[in-house]
Amino acid sequence: MGKSIRKGGFTLIELLVVIAIIGILSSVVLASLNSARVKGRVASAQQTLKSFSTALTICLNESIAITPVSGTAPTAGGAACTDSGTAYTWPALPASGSWSYTTAWTTTLGTSFSFVATGDGKTITCTQSGCTTT
Repeated sequence: MGKSIRKGGFTLIELLVVIAIIGILSSVVLASLNSARVKGRVASAQQTLKSFSTALTICLNESIAITPVSGTAPTAGGAACTDSGTAYTWPALPASGSWSYTTAWTTTLGTSFSFVATGDGKTITCTQSGCTTT
């Protein structure tokens, strides 16, 4: 006789458990998304610098001076070299992740060049033989 008939709906405990599960799942997804963004910025910087390294190699092979002078950090958009009327400028690095060129820049007319960019905990070093990421 003392039976209670339960009407539709959820108890407070059931609702809190569902909300907690949704919260945990969303935090895992957001952490994965942030990691993917960082990897995307690094890949973008790698490709940009690899392409630019090829342009500098063309100037190097033609014995065209590459600027700025050794030991000076390049400036994005600043002149690098001009080959047969084509002007090459230092490319912009990804805006987020604190990417920047370092002063570890060297060039020897007609023989070699080396430059370094850092950001997102990675260092990309480029020479006439290619780029490496550490």
